[in-house]
Order: sequence, then structure tokens, then C-alpha cells
Amino acid sequence: MSPRPAILYRRTRYDFDPVLAESTKPQRKSFWGAVAFALSTDIDVIEVNEPLSGDSSLPSVAFVAAARLRAAARRRERPAVTTYAIENLDPAVTVRHLPVKARWRYRLRHLFTPLLWRWLDRIAYGTSGAEALYTRVFARAARQPVRALFHAVPTPVHTVEGPRDRVILFLGDLSERKGFPDVLSAWPDVRAAVPDARLVIIGRGAGAGDALALAETDKRVTVLIDPPRTEIAHVLGEVKVVVLPSRRRPLWREQVGLPLVEGLANGCLIVTTEETGIAQWLSTHGHWVLPEASAGEALPSALIAAVTSIRAPAEVHAALPPVDGRRAAQEWMHGARATTSA
Repeated sequence: MSPRPAILYRRTRYDFDPVLAESTKPQRKSFWGAVAFALSTDIDVIEVNEPLSGDSSLPSVAFVAAARLRAAARRRERPAVTTYAIENLDPAVTVRHLPVKARWRYRLRHLFTPLLWRWLDRIAYGTSGAEALYTRVFARAARQPVRALFHAVPTPVHTVEGPRDRVILFLGDLSERKGFPDVLSAWPDVRAAVPDARLVIIGRGAGAGDALALAETDKRVTVLIDPPRTEIAHVLGEVKVVVLPSRRRPLWREQVGLPLVEGLANGCLIVTTEETGIAQWLSTHGHWVLPEASAGEALPSALIAAVTSIRAPAEVHAALPPVDGRRAAQEWMHGARATTSA
């Protein structure tokens, strides 16, 4: 039997769920703790954070170097190095918008990124946006990893099929970058054009006050501030449209958008912008993808078209793959070999 994969991490983000993570038994390690792990463990495959994401290049290079050193000392085959990539914000754009001191810190953090790229054996792209970005950034690299594209779209979850009520759901951070103010601005036009349409708002953030104020004056609007995941899952199984009109910021761009993935899994129609990395897939499969620059003006008509569409959840599900895109990428990167993630 192959050894159980080990998942190592240095820090958590705001959305880290310890309950969900517990099933994988992740291990929190410092920089040197991870290096010590690599020096003391036989490893077949290393999955590192993607090269253009954050400041993880140096820790990844150190871990890979330590694992290779152990393999050489024990005369084992060196571990394969893989990564899963969904970043679609060009680093040149990021650097251009940083203050001078922050710009130099960014460059220092990414000094080892070219080396990490050269050490990659396989890269699985989760979006066509990421594939285009990495192809452009590393076009001149002397060594290129084997690559494959696995669209970050889900498999269907079991839902009650048949017509759904005309309900639009905004799910996520109630912020400008997620396009929440655009949804609030579009709602009066949708409300007037579709008398039986309803709007459900789920999330938290700066726009919570505006959401609650709207719900107080409009009985067709429901607001749930940071509810449990079970309640979110229930709502997703009943709504017709998920809207996430993400807006680009100087230092941020939507990579995929979890609400979009969850909406697809539940047979929902999607209204979003070209900022998501799966924009091309969504357009190809009959969803509404708006130019970011004109999203505010185009959103009302797109929402009206989506919420009045006769397309059933079964049709949305029919376009989804038989294997979840992330799982397919994982299987391709790791194969049947024992694995260690870092």
C-alpha cells in the first residue's frame, strides 16, 4: 500500500476550515521544519504552490533541494515536482502598481521563481487564463515542464431537477472587487422587468450594511450574513442564477471564483465577468460573461436574460465533466505514486 500523502503548510488564510482539513491530517511546519521533513522522508512526488502565487518560491525551492539531496544520498530516483496553477494576474502589472519599496520586496520574494520553474516536471493548469499567463511569462525559459489543462469546473451534485423559481444568488465577499455594488445597482431594473424575481444575498464584508438596508425595504430580497455551510448548500440547490461580476483591482484578479464553481455543481446559470479564469469555458457553455469595463451597464440585461431563461439545471449539469477538474489534475500530477505536498 502506498504511504498516505503528507500535506505541509506554513500559515492559514481567513477561509481555512480546520474541520474539513482534519480529514487530510495537515502538518504545520516552519521553513526549517519543512526542510527537516524533506531531509528525513523518502518522497516520490512534491506538489508545490504555483510559482506566480505569493512568496512561496524560496520555501518551495528549499524543500525540493532538500528532498533531492536525500534522494541522491540514498541513491533513489529524485522526486518529481508538480504544481497546479490558476493565477491569471500578470506579475508585470502587479509590480507596476506597487510603491517603490514594495516593488523591490516583491522582486526579492520572486528571485527564486525562475529556478522553481526550471525544476518543475509537470504543471496542471486549472484555467485557460492561467495557461495563457504562464506561457507568456516563461516563454523564454530554457526548460519547460510537461503541461495539461484541466478546467476548474466541478461534477454535478445531486439536486432536485425541474424548473426552479426565479431566484438570483450573490454569494461571497460583499465588496467592490466581487462586484457587489453592481448587483445592488442592477436589482431595481431586474425587479421591474421580472415581477416574480427574487434576490438572495449571502456573505459578509463591507457591503453587509447596504444589503441589510435593502432587505428591510424590499420583501423580495433575502440576506444571510455568514451562515453555516449547510445552509449555503441548501440555498444553492434551489436558486436559478448565481451572479459574481468580479472587478479587477491593481493587485488582484479573480482566479476562478468558488461561488461560480458551486453554482455550476448545483445546476445554476452563471452571470459573471471576463475576469474569472474560466470565462472562456463559461462562454462556450452558454453562460453570461460580461466585459469587465462595461459590467455595470450590461449586468441588468444579463440577469434578466438568465433568470427568465428556460434552460434547466439538467442542461447545466450535462456540460460538466465526469471527473472534477481539480481531482483530474491531481491524478494527472501524481499518478499512482506515493505523494508528498509542500
